[in-house]
Amino acid sequence: MFREMLVILIACGPLPAQDTALARREFARAVLAGLRGDQEGKQRHEEAARIAHPQAILLVDRAAQRAFATGDIKTASTLYRTLAQDRRDSLHAQFLYIDFLRSQSREDDFAMKLAVEALENLEQSHPANREVVERLLRSYEQQGQRAKSEALYQQYLKQPNADPAVAEMFTRILREKDDAVSRDQLDRMYRQRIEESPEDPVLARAASEHFRKTHRIPEAIAILQRHAKVAPSSLDMRVRLGVLLLANQQEAEGEAALQAALAIDRGLYLAHQSLAKLYTKQEKADRARGHRAEMLKLRGGDTDEFREVAGDYLEANDAKAARILLEKACFDYPDDGDLLYLRAVATHLDAVERNKAPALFDAAEKKAKEPTKNPVYLRYAAESYANAQQFEKAENLLRAAIKAYPASAKKDSAAAMRLLAGWWQQQNKNVDAAKALLQRAELLEK
Repeated sequence: MFREMLVILIACGPLPAQDTALARREFARAVLAGLRGDQEGKQRHEEAARIAHPQAILLVDRAAQRAFATGDIKTASTLYRTLAQDRRDSLHAQFLYIDFLRSQSREDDFAMKLAVEALENLEQSHPANREVVERLLRSYEQQGQRAKSEALYQQYLKQPNADPAVAEMFTRILREKDDAVSRDQLDRMYRQRIEESPEDPVLARAASEHFRKTHRIPEAIAILQRHAKVAPSSLDMRVRLGVLLLANQQEAEGEAALQAALAIDRGLYLAHQSLAKLYTKQEKADRARGHRAEMLKLRGGDTDEFREVAGDYLEANDAKAARILLEKACFDYPDDGDLLYLRAVATHLDAVERNKAPALFDAAEKKAKEPTKNPVYLRYAAESYANAQQFEKAENLLRAAIKAYPASAKKDSAAAMRLLAGWWQQQNKNVDAAKALLQRAELLEK
């Protein structure tokens, strides 16, 4: 971190030879003071570094922000203005001053006047720069100078390297939404740029979005197909292509495009999301479930989502997948007792990890605000403890499970009774009680 901060300082601009050593020393002291939590010392050393090198953009910006935070607008303005005058070679320095002026323009018309004058001067030397043009357009609009906005737009269109995305920004402000002339103009600009640079992902995305938003999805698809062909490593755009194919009712092609991208990178969230929706629509529950699980692993979700997908895995007898997903869930929600119990159940049902289940049931019991009354959790916890030869605890839990089953769960209740009777018979104890339990189970099963 220390080295990175020094690089940032140096990158702010060439230091005068006589100031280099002092500025670096003071900035290094500022960094160290910040690491130690000494904010006063950090500010003091940063200010000393700025005085040693008043053209360092990073240091001037921080000093101006400190002045502004204390209400000293005059000092902040002076710092930014002086920096902009001294660093005419840096657009960043100019933007810091201009943006400060624009931020004060709601209460100060003179500040807006200065900002517009500065932007107009920049526009003369940087007529195709997006940041310059966009700031100037919004300033004109803030002043209500639509004629100047229009003139700026026409001037921008004359630039040989005019960006259609910037032109589109102009049209959103200056034209009606369904203006055919503007749309045709943007069509030509995007098509020409795609011909020149089909491999550019930013351009491909912007062009495809333009045609998608104007209800011409086939052309949007064609642009992304061409881009994917010349730039196969552009996975985000390949996913976008798959999404558009699905939107155009080309399900087989869309599915293939998304699966091909996932074969390279399983971490493409949008691809999983789109396939989950597709398979849900096609009633392919197992496939949809797999992609929903990947979405939860990548970005998480609420507790209900984790429970639902994990429960679906358990119903499909895929305890391993449920366990893996629930490990992520319990990492995200370490105090959710219900998720902890469900993880323990999935672990118990996963033959490979089954020996770890008793400890997980113990952990769930400790985290729970009160003993669980869920008969499913109780039943599997009992089985887990029995496997670990903890029969007394297992029997108590299984009795609790039998009592907790609702009247409608006759088969589950009968199975629990038979299990408990079987344990007693294996241990040659409670012979009469075991027989009675088996008789009750038979009655429930009729």
